[in-house]
Amino acid sequence: MDIEKEVVSYLREYGNTKESDIINYGGKRFNYSPKRMKKVIKQMVIKGKIHYVVHGKLEPPETYISLKEPLPPEITKILLEASIQMKAAEENAQKILDEAAAIAEKRIKEKHS
Repeated sequence: MDIEKEVVSYLREYGNTKESDIINYGGKRFNYSPKRMKKVIKQMVIKGKIHYVVHGKLEPPETYISLKEPLPPEITKILLEASIQMKAAEENAQKILDEAAAIAEKRIKEKHS
């Protein structure tokens, strides 16, 4: 029985899953120790079959396991365009902040002169 295929099958069926749940699944289904399951997961990450997703908004942060499947070209294009637009907006905002800081500094110098 190929544990990696089983983990991929599990993730396809249930989607992103807590790392601890995958470890428990391997322990119950295949009688693997938590240490051995962590090793299996790590090897799958190295091979590029799965990847870690850290959900930082939880307290404490949780690590999830997700399939590593390539994004369709349409989605990649949309994400790239959105990234470019956000970068331009950030640059514009920084320019406005820099100009405001320069004006404020000039006014402070004029006031103290």
